[in-house]
Amino acid sequence: MNGAIVLLVVNAAVAGMFALSYFLIAAISRGQRPVLAFGISYLVGMLTPISEIALSITGDGAFQVPSYGGLLAAFLLTSYGLSRFERQRPLWRAILLAASFGVLIRLTIWGGPRDNLAYEIAYQSPFAVALGLCAYTAFRHANGRSLYFLLGSLFGVTSINFLVKPFVAVAVGSGATAADYANSAYALYSQGSTGILLIAGGLVVLLIVIQTTIVEFTHISETDPLSQLLNRRGFDRQAQMLLSHSANESHDVCLIMIDLDNFKAINDYYGHDVGDRVIQHFAELLQHSIPKSALVARTGGEEFVILLNHATLPAAVLIAETIREQVSDHGFEEVPRFTFSGGVAQLRPGETLADLKRRADRASYDAKTGGRDRIEIEQPASAHSNSQKIVPLRR
Repeated sequence: MNGAIVLLVVNAAVAGMFALSYFLIAAISRGQRPVLAFGISYLVGMLTPISEIALSITGDGAFQVPSYGGLLAAFLLTSYGLSRFERQRPLWRAILLAASFGVLIRLTIWGGPRDNLAYEIAYQSPFAVALGLCAYTAFRHANGRSLYFLLGSLFGVTSINFLVKPFVAVAVGSGATAADYANSAYALYSQGSTGILLIAGGLVVLLIVIQTTIVEFTHISETDPLSQLLNRRGFDRQAQMLLSHSANESHDVCLIMIDLDNFKAINDYYGHDVGDRVIQHFAELLQHSIPKSALVARTGGEEFVILLNHATLPAAVLIAETIREQVSDHGFEEVPRFTFSGGVAQLRPGETLADLKRRADRASYDAKTGGRDRIEIEQPASAHSNSQKIVPLRR
């Protein structure tokens, strides 16, 4: 078995492993079904090395059709898959034009003289065009992401390689017939260079898919399904990161603890469906009322927390009071009137997230016992007292 045949076998096996990887990812993560297009592209791409092996063994020229068509279709499927993966409309017109160009060129040069520069350029140009389309698609969806820039660059280099191959074919010879290709020196260069570049591109695509899948699973595990806010786990993880940055940058951080008033009574009287709608409406109001830099989470049945970055205590109190007034005067459809009690605390030097939450929760409890539908501040300790003074904002 010569070196080119070995490379053809390796390329077919690698394409099969990539295809299997994408099919497994699609089976595990329903949100990543678009990666099926990548799996199919590699499955179709396997036709090329397999057909070349069969052609060298049997000498049957009919294998040139799946060899050529499989590779071209695989590249175009990759462009389609990248757009579908990004939930964008595929570049259908460009894909169809590239496919038509490839078919027309192949029919035009069928039976043409091998190792002729014009013939070889015509043969390779549809692949270069298809890979150029893949590069454009990757850059189009990059949005500042380095992996997409790397992928686009790899596709661009691979496209250029297909334009270089005709000159190598003419220089070293690609075999007198298609069946002789596998035994030519050119086959070693073609399969080796193309295989390395396509494997590199495939690994980058796989990294992008895995990275996106991890982000998806992290989002699911850290999101409350009813309110679509962060849950306790997600809030604690992101809040710890925020507090680490705030410690380095020395800026104000405040926390608002919120507890819906008499929520059990709402569930008991109106039913849990209405209670769920109360949670959903309140969550939507919170998302529209807080700064973009803030973290908001549902940490319990009727408990919510807001962490405000770059916010002084008066600013945090103003935000909490504004939300309270919006809820108190709300006109949500199919939802009874409800209120909440809240506590506000400002992060102290050297304090942990747990300490901050504990003080804000204590202020929220005081708001409950003080009459509900109100905001309390958990004040820093006075220089002349070991106790903490709670200041109601209303009533």
